[in-house]
Amino acid sequence: MDDLPADYDPSLEWSGPEYTSQPSHSNLLLLRLVILRTSVLPPKQTLVNPDRHIELQFGRDASHSNDTPRVRLKEMAVSKLHATIYWSSDDEAWYMVDMGSMHGTFHQSASAQASAAIRLSPSRVASMPQKLKHMDAIAMGSTTFLVHIHEQEPCEDCSSTLQNEIPLFQNPKRVAARPGYLPSSNGDLKSALSTLKQQMLSSSSPGPSRTKSTEYIDRSARRRALHPTSRLDAPGIEPPASRIELTRRAEHVSPISAVNSWEPPQLITQSKPPTPLPTTNVGHKLLLAQGWTPGSSLGAEDGEDSDGRVRLKAPLEIASTSGRAGLGSKRS
Repeated sequence: MDDLPADYDPSLEWSGPEYTSQPSHSNLLLLRLVILRTSVLPPKQTLVNPDRHIELQFGRDASHSNDTPRVRLKEMAVSKLHATIYWSSDDEAWYMVDMGSMHGTFHQSASAQASAAIRLSPSRVASMPQKLKHMDAIAMGSTTFLVHIHEQEPCEDCSSTLQNEIPLFQNPKRVAARPGYLPSSNGDLKSALSTLKQQMLSSSSPGPSRTKSTEYIDRSARRRALHPTSRLDAPGIEPPASRIELTRRAEHVSPISAVNSWEPPQLITQSKPPTPLPTTNVGHKLLLAQGWTPGSSLGAEDGEDSDGRVRLKAPLEIASTSGRAGLGSKRS
């Protein structure tokens, strides 16, 4: 290898011919797609205009970048990336490729409108490039497009009015910054925070005024005064006169004598005299329905077999034990 000269500069070396991704506008044929039928796109959007792009994608999901236009068809019959139309500079024609979709892409040639559409490839298999011609029909999912290819100007059917075009790029959603917070940016956060501190400190608006401290109010004492309790429950608070008198009386009585002098209140219970059931009683009606008559005993008649059992017609007399102590009582 020959030695390089002393004044050699690699930046001045020729790197070869430059290739551009966009072809020249002179040989690019104009492509437009007119919607014939669809169930997922708005009725007013009837035209697909790639606008001098050499690639056009079709799919269910939105495009990850804004470099390649994409027709988004939001239905399950369309795959995430369903098909692609691209410009071939070799033979200067538009081609379509199925990207391995599940339900397939169908193509119908303009020269064979009476014949059925042909599926480009089986399920989940990418197809070979299919050349598109003027007035061809392509279908994917529930949407059918009519291909318009012109050399210069569009025809009347595929002319754009800006209102009938389908958006091919995903517009990013901008979230408005909340007042009082710094907007998120890629700059230095420390410098932004110091700037905010300087702005807040140099602000001429006065801060919130503080009220002068008033005299301390013992709200617990006020509550105990409004709702008095015993002296032990409210230390330091004078109870009312009525409770003072009761407390003084209780202090002169010893605890033992207070316990011995206490007697439980006597509970006097007296049963009501027995009365016959009224005719509106449910049990009375049920017995009458079974053949019982008022004044007779329950069960079989006297002539029937009674098995030695006694049938009573009058209620039993209950002996009362009121005033007498029960078992275990120490009182005499």
